[in-house]
Amino acid sequence: MTTSRFRIAAPLAGAMLAAMATATPASAQVAEREIPDEYPVYEFVCPDGGYQSGCDASDIERAVDLEGVQAADFAQRCLYRTQAQCGVIASGQVNRGTDDPALHWQILGLQPSDGPYAEMLVLGEIGGPLPATLLSQQVDGYFDPPVAARDGDGRFILHVPARNRGLGNADLVLFTSGDGWNWTSAEEIMREVDRLLPQGFWIASPVGFNFREGSAFALVRRDSDAGCCATGGVVNVDFEQADHSLNISRVSFTQTQPVGEVYEAIPEDPSGMVEDDGG
Repeated sequence: MTTSRFRIAAPLAGAMLAAMATATPASAQVAEREIPDEYPVYEFVCPDGGYQSGCDASDIERAVDLEGVQAADFAQRCLYRTQAQCGVIASGQVNRGTDDPALHWQILGLQPSDGPYAEMLVLGEIGGPLPATLLSQQVDGYFDPPVAARDGDGRFILHVPARNRGLGNADLVLFTSGDGWNWTSAEEIMREVDRLLPQGFWIASPVGFNFREGSAFALVRRDSDAGCCATGGVVNVDFEQADHSLNISRVSFTQTQPVGEVYEAIPEDPSGMVEDDGG
């Protein structure tokens, strides 16, 4: 099986948008907006052991080599060649159908020589004709173990929950319909939802993804919201898996309507005393 790793920003921003149906209150005008295409940086601990010392995603990927690796190696040793301190936090495998090789994964703890701790996921397929690294991603927060969200009808979805301390969701989604692997990230999905929300509204992190049900839920921020609050409403997102992409099929936005501040009037006590119900 050939391996194809790429971000699906282009399908999401192009052909997929034509298939989206957006449900919003009649008073909300929805139009696709231009969202910056820059992606957050996820190269925290480089192969030279330094913190963001000049490496990029391809450098990190090349530093993971599964040639000759056995299943037990995912639990026993760091498969990322780096001079930083590196240890295995968790590992496991995800079994698929009887004719498909299992996916093996490890979550690594990385301590660079000159920066903060980070975590890394290495996910690979080693039971086929050639070993293949399917994902090698870092976060400055944490990964949870991968979950097989769909396995049937020739299609497969693997959800990797993750958080970045400064950015919220860092989830990864790996999927196939039997002809190579594709993957996307929470940032890309959130960016495409933002394009369809009304002007002045943005999806808020964290997003609750449920790829078993093909859906996601999140609060929505207004431009005027303070950092602690999201007052814009709620958005529900539905997904569907095509042959070579994971598409958003529906975005439903319900806007919160401000009603102002409400105060409860307290009657004055004629005696000037307030009775203590507690005795």
